[in-house]
Amino acid sequence: MSLRYEQYNALKRTRKFLRDELRKETRCKTITERKDKILSCLRHFPVLFDSGQPMWSKDNFTEDSK
Repeated sequence: MSLRYEQYNALKRTRKFLRDELRKETRCKTITERKDKILSCLRHFPVLFDSGQPMWSKDNFTEDSK
């Protein structure tokens, strides 16, 4: 189980990765590079219910919950 700030950073890292992949100039050059970035995004990615609420924690993802 990851700490809240690790989960929050994983969400931000995933958002940045996906946006970079949409831009041609910042896209990953190799499959290995892409896999490494995906693994770093998923390592602490929070598990959410279908409603979007965290499964194990009762607090919300906010800027002030670092």
